[in-house]
Amino acid sequence: MTTLLTPRGIRKNSAVITVAAAGVANPENLYLQSAGGTVARTVILRKVWAHSAIGNVTVTIGQGLGAAFGALFPPFYILNGFDVHITEDEIPEVEWNGNLTVWADILGVMVQVEVEELGS
Repeated sequence: MTTLLTPRGIRKNSAVITVAAAGVANPENLYLQSAGGTVARTVILRKVWAHSAIGNVTVTIGQGLGAAFGALFPPFYILNGFDVHITEDEIPEVEWNGNLTVWADILGVMVQVEVEELGS
């Protein structure tokens, strides 16, 4: 059952990112948070779309680059040749102030997200 949430901010989509380097040491920017005005902006992940045509893959979304990476959500698994579509009722509501990054255990997986930005 899909629960429609009352929007509190602006919904935005990231570009489709093709992971270019594999491994937890190589997270890549997935969504860059917009610059805020007088109130700091925060971001809530609402939807995830991913596709793998290169093999079975585990994908983790979090924040930080390199050794500073920290997972914000549990990793998800994509079978070779399949799509993953995770909707907002399946994602824990985590609100943070920063960019969204992604890493995968093999390169070539495509990932896109929809976020809700709050603040001004």
